[in-house]
Amino acid sequence: MFAKSQDNSQNSPSPLSSAEAAASNTRRSVLHEGITIKGEWTSDGIVDFGGTFEGDLTVDTLVLAKTGKIKGNVRARSVTIEGRLEGTISAISVALKTSAQVTADIVAQKLVIESGATIEGHVASRSAQTPDQESGSPTA
Repeated sequence: MFAKSQDNSQNSPSPLSSAEAAASNTRRSVLHEGITIKGEWTSDGIVDFGGTFEGDLTVDTLVLAKTGKIKGNVRARSVTIEGRLEGTISAISVALKTSAQVTADIVAQKLVIESGATIEGHVASRSAQTPDQESGSPTA
């Protein structure tokens, strides 16, 4: 009744590239409104946070939702703020969305502030440094 196809190449999944495999394996923590955390949190993945956090947060990528509130120090590769943050941010890339309310000192290579976002604090631009620049040695 059913004939088994001899050509399985069309039905088998194609192997993922290393970039696709890495992206699909990235850890993602999603915490919504109503969750309160106090202390220290470290994650090598994406943290999508809509609750209340007080303490030090070290993550690869932080997305603070409109309902999210953080009071503390944030260290990350990428930070997107839609909610409230009070403390410090040290990151490669920081994006403050329209609804962001930030009272913080920010150190970042790239900072985007959308119209409507409020920010109070100091901002410092940190450029990407090569090992020669860090050691103070002249480059050839």
